[in-house]
Amino acid sequence: MRWLCSILSLMLPLPLLAQEDVHLDNVQVVAHRRLKDVGVEMTKLDTLTLHDNISLSMADILSKHSTVFVKSYGRATESLVEFRGTSPSHTQVTWNGMRINSPMLGTLDFSTVPAYFIDEANLYHGASSINLLGGGLGGAVEMVNKPVEKRGWGVQFVQGIGSFGTYDDFLRLNYANDRLSSSTRIVYSTADNDYKYTNLDKKTDVYDAEGNWLRSYHPEERNKSGYFDDFHVLQELYYKASETDNLKAFLWYTHSKRGLPFLSVDYKDDSDFKNEQKYNTLRSVLQWDRRGDQTALSVKGGYSYSDVGYEYYTTRQEAHTSITNSRSFSNTAFLLAHADWMLSSRFMLMGGADFYYHHVKSNDRSPFHIGKNFDKGRPEYTVNVQARWRPLDAFSLAAVVREEIYKDDWVAPIPALFADVILWKPWNLVLKASVARNYRYPSMDDLYFQPGGNPDLSPEKGFTYDAGVEFAVQKKHWTLRGNVTAFDSHIHDWILWTPNTKGFWEPSNVKKVHNYGLESSVEGSWLMAKALKLTLAANFAWTPSKNVGEQVNDNDASYGKQLCYVPKTSANVNARLQWRTWTLAYQWCHYSERYTTTSNEVNYITGRLKPYYMTDISLEKTFRWRHVECAVKGVCNNLYSTRYVTVLSRPMPRRNYEIYLTIKL
Repeated sequence: MRWLCSILSLMLPLPLLAQEDVHLDNVQVVAHRRLKDVGVEMTKLDTLTLHDNISLSMADILSKHSTVFVKSYGRATESLVEFRGTSPSHTQVTWNGMRINSPMLGTLDFSTVPAYFIDEANLYHGASSINLLGGGLGGAVEMVNKPVEKRGWGVQFVQGIGSFGTYDDFLRLNYANDRLSSSTRIVYSTADNDYKYTNLDKKTDVYDAEGNWLRSYHPEERNKSGYFDDFHVLQELYYKASETDNLKAFLWYTHSKRGLPFLSVDYKDDSDFKNEQKYNTLRSVLQWDRRGDQTALSVKGGYSYSDVGYEYYTTRQEAHTSITNSRSFSNTAFLLAHADWMLSSRFMLMGGADFYYHHVKSNDRSPFHIGKNFDKGRPEYTVNVQARWRPLDAFSLAAVVREEIYKDDWVAPIPALFADVILWKPWNLVLKASVARNYRYPSMDDLYFQPGGNPDLSPEKGFTYDAGVEFAVQKKHWTLRGNVTAFDSHIHDWILWTPNTKGFWEPSNVKKVHNYGLESSVEGSWLMAKALKLTLAANFAWTPSKNVGEQVNDNDASYGKQLCYVPKTSANVNARLQWRTWTLAYQWCHYSERYTTTSNEVNYITGRLKPYYMTDISLEKTFRWRHVECAVKGVCNNLYSTRYVTVLSRPMPRRNYEIYLTIKL
């Protein structure tokens, strides 16, 4: 019964079930929220959402439970997150306080983050990202780990088996007492990933015995070179040194070997050509927290290392010939200090400083590479001050200022203002507004990659304006909350890689981009009977994202056009019906058409990607004994076998299945 009640608390708990084991902290009463949340536009993803399915990465979770767009090449291939029609490099990401965007690329591949390794994720949209860090012109994602609550030893094992030779294994060992908490998580995933698809980019002709053409058809092919083998281990330690002091330590190691699928227009045989990526990543964070009645202090330090290799080679005639053979090494050390001071119940000050040092070494050993390798280091400094004030019960204000230094370059101050007004207390109806200026400094590849890096690039800069309303209402048998936000963003000196006359690509500050639109989400729960509950959640985004910069040349037809691979509209719906020890879940998502050219040309077949709808469904049954809990779950992905692509010439799998066995001791 406790398991059932914990699932029932996925969206919002009900006072009617207070006698059961319900986690009341899942409720966010808007009228009484913390000063830290003044004017902030944020999406929260809790543990039950993140741990719904062992095979899901953070890319899958974000695409199904938020308004962001995930540009994905398929499972275990690069998946990049875009807020509000911006670039993936405009999404900043932290893990337990440490920025984990690649210093070389400026992005994070969310397919490399198992959702089972994250206990809470917070998405800061637009200007709200300034509260967390700078550089998030689109937004920011905060990923956090938390200690286990139950005392004593605990064991959890999940075995997953799916289509296309897929196997997923998860093991968690944890221990907790009054002072110490330890958790070890291990994930291992492997698959052939050789699903069949109808190749709409090729045609096969059929002739009769005399050589006369009879007909043509699209051949059925298999996904080539899509295999993967991923291993992750996460160690967490939490120690309560005193009533006011806590120590935390996190260590996360990843080893991965992945084949990069061939394009559907590629006629090469994967037995002769290999397209493979290997990487090793180590991230570590050590944290000390002290909390008093009116003050809070946090100091964090850490180190991350990444070794990424990519090789595209041929083995014809038993000779190994590298066409591309690149390898990069990234090292990052950081130190962060943050303090909160609650001067009164209506006024608080916050501030902090952090230091990062990145060192990147990149090389390509193939005989066809042009240019020299680069070996560069860069220090980064940030100082921020925040003030939050509630002069009236129904009115609050907040101001944030950040100053960032990259090596010897000072970025202009990054300011942000936030305000909210309570319009109607019975429904906790709140009007929110914010405005911010933001900057993103070029990545190491943007500046130094050979050939093509441009050390004269200017930081990207932009203004973002947000305004919206949110509400939360709770009744005896049902709860409902939601929000609607309008935003307007202008980004200047957008960095774009374009081909030059020398035959390779190089970046330059060529674009001005105007992003605007609406974001909306709603969540609700309804206790239909004593042991029957329905929960619903839906998200919708309308995101025009247009180039309004000057023409590069007379043939440039990109002015006023939607950016490539940015859908104007997207939506998703999640429904969950629980009855006793049974759970039926339904997920639906939609993306509108996406253009593949800056001119939005649709007169030829590759000019756009068609809109598509996706449906997943699952059924789970839980069994409980005295010391053991067991669950069996079946999942059907792409229920209606939709034929779709998210990236040009990258067909995605049709209907496929997974089954999971979970054992908890």
